[in-house]
Amino acid sequence: MKLLLFSGTHPRHLFINSEIIKHFDETFIVVMQREELIPSPPLNTTQEDKVNFIRHFQNRYEKEKEAYGELSYESVFKSHEKIIVNPVDLNSTKVLNKVKEFKADICMIFGVNLILDPVLSELPKNKINIHLGLSPWYKGGATLFWPFYYLQPNHAGVTIHQITKSADQGEIIHQFIPKLEIGDTIHDVGVKCVLKTKDEIIKVINHFKTYGLFNGVLQKTSGRVWVGKDFNPSHLRVIYNLFNDDIVDRYLNKELGHSDPKLYSCLD
Repeated sequence: MKLLLFSGTHPRHLFINSEIIKHFDETFIVVMQREELIPSPPLNTTQEDKVNFIRHFQNRYEKEKEAYGELSYESVFKSHEKIIVNPVDLNSTKVLNKVKEFKADICMIFGVNLILDPVLSELPKNKINIHLGLSPWYKGGATLFWPFYYLQPNHAGVTIHQITKSADQGEIIHQFIPKLEIGDTIHDVGVKCVLKTKDEIIKVINHFKTYGLFNGVLQKTSGRVWVGKDFNPSHLRVIYNLFNDDIVDRYLNKELGHSDPKLYSCLD
């Protein structure tokens, strides 16, 4: 079975995609270069917000390094045919021609920008995205951050869905959330989501190999698409100044209310 894989270059993407490629006979990979793992605070950020910003992304880097190791696409994909692109070229003729030539049975996507025409129209019928966020409530970007900002850490999870021209709007195939435990920080939960994905994605692949299709469910509500401009360093005050990154503890101690997300899965 032939897999067309679209992969970002961050360790979380490589950690999952290194597992996916084990389950296919032939794979072609479109690797999209991602931004720096530890960004610099935006200009005109207050000192308080700068401290939080540096703490937030440094903590994420350390937690992910401990969980996934220091991975590079050169080493993870060294034995596979691939093309390296920047975000501007993701939907280029160069990628389109490679997609046409390869003729994949299934496409899987984790860690790249929105795939649009002309590339989108040439992908196989099943084009499966791994979205770190629970659609339709948290679509777009930073979707493991916003549940914490809104004091719903139990809504930090993963949606595996078909892709469409709209961000994270396709039919849902499988959703799941990690187990929250006392002491979990915002980035502990993020890492747990990725670690759980490594197991869950195997179920998705095996389902496709057995049945050749997914009985996904349409997203019935529009939810919200979070974009980069929605985030401001001042939002981190809730996580660190107000709660000192103990939102999970407060939630488990029943201080923040409770509402379970309604999850869907078409897998056996």
